[in-house]
Amino acid sequence: MSLLRDYEQQFGSLSAEATAKITNIPNTSGKQRKNVVTDIERIFEEIKDLLEQLDLEVREVPSSERQAASSRVRGYHEEMTRLQKDFRRSQVKAVDARQGRDELLGTDELTHSEDQRTRLLENTDRMQNASGRLDEGYRMALETEEIGRDIMDNLHRDRETISRARDRLRGVDNDLARSSGLLNRMVRRVYQNRVIVGFVCLLMIGVIGMGIYFAVK
Repeated sequence: MSLLRDYEQQFGSLSAEATAKITNIPNTSGKQRKNVVTDIERIFEEIKDLLEQLDLEVREVPSSERQAASSRVRGYHEEMTRLQKDFRRSQVKAVDARQGRDELLGTDELTHSEDQRTRLLENTDRMQNASGRLDEGYRMALETEEIGRDIMDNLHRDRETISRARDRLRGVDNDLARSSGLLNRMVRRVYQNRVIVGFVCLLMIGVIGMGIYFAVK
C-alpha cells in the first residue's frame, strides 16, 4: 500500500510540473519553446510509465480497499487525458499567437503557418486518438484480468467450502457406521441373553419336574 502512495505522490508532482510547462508554452518561442515541448513530452512518458505501475500495483491492494484505489487510478488516467488536451490547446494557442504577430508584421508566411497549424492539429489528433485507444485497451485488459482473478479466488473458496462439507459428511457417515455397528452388537447380545434366560428356565423346570417326580414316587 505504501508503494501505491509513493506512485500517487509522484503522479501529483509530475502532473503539476506538466501543467506549469503547458501553461508557459504560449509565452515562449523558438528554441525555448522546443525545449519546453520536449520536456512536456518527456514528462508525459514518465506519467504513462507511472500509470502502468499504478494499474499493476492496485491489483495487489486488499479487496476491501481495491475499489477506492481503482477509482483514484481511473481519475489519474482522466487527468493524463486532460493534460494531453491542454498541451494540444496550448500549442494551437502558440501557433495562433505567432500568426497574429505575422499579420501585424505583414509577412508572407501566413499560408505556411496555416498549413503548419493544420498538420500539427492532425498529427496531434492522431496521436491523441491512438494513445487513448492503447490506454483504454490496456485498462480493459487489466480489468478483465482482475475480474478473472476474483472469479478464480471465489472458485477456490467455494472448492474449499465444498471440500470441508464433504469431510464433515464423511465424518457423519463414519459416526453412523460406528453407531450402526454398536446397535447390531447390542441386538445380538439381547438375543443371546434371551436364549440364555430360556435355557435357564427350561433347566429350572426340568429340575423342579424331577424333584416332584421323585417326591411322589
